[in-house]
Amino acid sequence: MKIIRNLKIEAKEQDILADLFLKKSHRKELLIFCHGFKGFKDWGAWDLVAKEFAEAGYVFLKFNFSENGIGQENLSEFTRLDLFEQNNYSKEIRDLKLLLKEIRNSAFWQEEKLEKIHLIGHSRGGGIAAVVASEEQEIASLITWASIASFDRFGSEENIAQWKQEGSKNFYNSRTQQDMKIAFQFYEDYAKNKERLNIEACVKNLEKPMLIIHGTADEAVGFSHAQRLKNWKPDAELFLIENANHVFGASHPYCLEMLPQDLNTLVKKSVSWLKSEV
Repeated sequence: MKIIRNLKIEAKEQDILADLFLKKSHRKELLIFCHGFKGFKDWGAWDLVAKEFAEAGYVFLKFNFSENGIGQENLSEFTRLDLFEQNNYSKEIRDLKLLLKEIRNSAFWQEEKLEKIHLIGHSRGGGIAAVVASEEQEIASLITWASIASFDRFGSEENIAQWKQEGSKNFYNSRTQQDMKIAFQFYEDYAKNKERLNIEACVKNLEKPMLIIHGTADEAVGFSHAQRLKNWKPDAELFLIENANHVFGASHPYCLEMLPQDLNTLVKKSVSWLKSEV
């Protein structure tokens, strides 16, 4: 298996870093994986997931959104909290679209004779992938893992007013024991682009195959989000994994050489769906 790590794609504040996984003989299809909130490409078991998809014959790409808080040197720690604070939904959509453009125009695309692109998004990344899949004709299909069904996760009007008054809102990371601030510009970006950031409208208008995978014990994004996505697109396939949590049994760091059972089920289902439906 060939693994190309930390390919650099120039973005406004910081380069997008991407990893590619592929076998010498592979399908002419590229899967692009979008991580979620406080996620990153080198989190937990994502390397093992990438290898499983490559073993199944796909070219798999995972990447860091440019302002996700991960720097360019230590790829497993949030060393750029200044960028994290200024990140927003529109910037992540911009990053994914830039990545798509660079890949399609690359020598790699021609050399590997690639023809199709599928998007996969976990958690918030599922929402970002849904927007881009609805806007870009070249996307062949959409797969969501534990995806949100709405970008409006800001709480009450009182909470928003307090956020505006204070200028930033703190999100404590219990794993790293860091205070991770998000500036009020995050909400302002959402309010300004509310029509574009309507996941319901994006999914209803999606004229391509969609697979929705969610755990019934998801503590971060309840599986009602998956049911809403399914309601908006009746021809999508909904696959629930009983008692699976938000990260399907994985953790960070993840030191085992085999996928946790729920994540393995997710990968197997995604691969079988891609081969039969797309």
